Amino acid sequence: MTNDFRFGPRFAAGRTTFQLWAPGASRAELLIEGAAPQPMTKDEGGFHTIAVEAGPGTRYKFRIGDLVVPDLASRQQAGSTSDWSVVREPLAPPPAFERPWHETLIAEVHVGTATPEGTFSALAQKLEHFRDAGFTCLEIMPVNQFPGTRNWGYDGTLIFAPASAYGTPEELRDLVARAHELGLSMILDVVYNHFGSVDNFVADYAPEWFDDSVETPWGPGIDFTKQWVRKFYYENAVMWLTEYGFDGLRFDAIHEIKSDAKARFLGELAEAARTARPDAKLIVENMNNSTHWLERDDQNMPMTYCAQWNEDIHHVLAFIVTGEGNKTGYDDPGKDPIADLEKALADGFVHDRGEGPDSDGRTRGGPASRLPPDSFITYVENHDQIGNRADGRRLSSRIEPPQIDFLHFVKFIAPQIPLCFMGDEANLDTPFPFFVDLDAAEGEKANQRRYREMREMFKEDVEDGDLPYPNDPAAFASAKLDWDAYGEAGHRAALQRFRELAAYRRDHVWPLAVTPCLDAPSARHEQGIIVTWIFEAGALSLALNPSPHALDMPCVITGAPLSTGSFNQEGEVLRLGPWSAVAWRS
Repeated sequence: MTNDFRFGPRFAAGRTTFQLWAPGASRAELLIEGAAPQPMTKDEGGFHTIAVEAGPGTRYKFRIGDLVVPDLASRQQAGSTSDWSVVREPLAPPPAFERPWHETLIAEVHVGTATPEGTFSALAQKLEHFRDAGFTCLEIMPVNQFPGTRNWGYDGTLIFAPASAYGTPEELRDLVARAHELGLSMILDVVYNHFGSVDNFVADYAPEWFDDSVETPWGPGIDFTKQWVRKFYYENAVMWLTEYGFDGLRFDAIHEIKSDAKARFLGELAEAARTARPDAKLIVENMNNSTHWLERDDQNMPMTYCAQWNEDIHHVLAFIVTGEGNKTGYDDPGKDPIADLEKALADGFVHDRGEGPDSDGRTRGGPASRLPPDSFITYVENHDQIGNRADGRRLSSRIEPPQIDFLHFVKFIAPQIPLCFMGDEANLDTPFPFFVDLDAAEGEKANQRRYREMREMFKEDVEDGDLPYPNDPAAFASAKLDWDAYGEAGHRAALQRFRELAAYRRDHVWPLAVTPCLDAPSARHEQGIIVTWIFEAGALSLALNPSPHALDMPCVITGAPLSTGSFNQEGEVLRLGPWSAVAWRS
């Protein structure tokens, strides 16, 4: 909310300038609670503005014809999305903080369900748990204002205002500051590809915001050919990075941006973010695996975005340990999962080039392999992979502990950036179903949409009544982390093991990953894989058996290895038990 922002109220010297972009509206009025309407002046750019004597705490809305709406760029709401917007002064950002990207170990966290209270302040009191588990970064799911008091996170409309159900803007800023005090980076998930279907007021007074020829899974696509539409999102990114002190942003589903100006928007978005904060950690979710967005310069610094959530490695790992096809995204019976896992570990992406009947899944020298390992974020589940299942169940309640440890081991040893969903550090089995807080009619619409998505998008064979009812408070309550469970023997042991793996990564992977990765040769022996990442500072090897059967492979371990499952070195033959892996430095 600095003075050069074009969207949102600008407060200075006891006066506030209010501004609303509605290019098709001939007239707009400012409504201040308890005062008469005041006409606004329209400029050639389509902005309606007015400057009045009003300070922080002033509640206001806009009226366009018969429509009364909150400020799309509201920095704070008095309540939900349809309530009064509130003027506030810009926040003083927390002290600067920086942690090298290669040291990142991410916990994905949903503020509303991470604690019993579901607030910024309550989460601040739990940060030491995440630090002590070995995490170095929290990736916070979207916190912008949503309808009602509970939301899964991706139906926001007022994307500048922290959700009032979670707390005040100051409490969010203080959460970031506390994380920094503990040595934790903070990344915020933002949604720039669509608006939520409820209280999407901008569609009514500024239809120019949307391109009706473009459809996303959630409604009309945003028209990024419009200069002011693009700037709205640039300003939003800058606000989170400067005023709140977030260390980076994760941009949701950029593959669903279908505008003709997509490339321009994404390039300028990264430029705006890096101008505001040069060391910003910018992450994309992109099913298109567009490697050019991840390229580095001669100093190995990201030119636009630093990393991508890697669905490829999730799909193949989840398929190997569960045998589920459609539910894991690995639904092509003609694929070779061992070859794909080998490629994902060595190169990053499975799907970059070399696809087709003549491909064996190995593409060393291809686009993905030219990127450093920390361009890829590895996970075996996240909010999507849990919540977009009909049963909402985690892996910990679907597979056996040796398989869970195998997955954690592979994820922590490989030099790609690991990500876990909150609770995974202790193998909690808390579900994470989809939930909302809407009126009865909109709640039923959300329920029906969920069934369509499950059947059409996620290929789940669900009958009516199979899914938790999203609008039922019980669905939200079931997603709350059970902090008492952390004290149970099995979960305590799992948490201790997680700490061991995090310590190994800190002691053995980070010293290598701080230097460039020169190559990653790999080999396959039946169901077994050996990958060696060669860095300037040394080499890291991983031999793994992703199967329920023991196997032998030609391999000689050196140094002091770390393992999961069982292994035995007999001369130049390495015997690995079921779901076993061993790592060593050389």
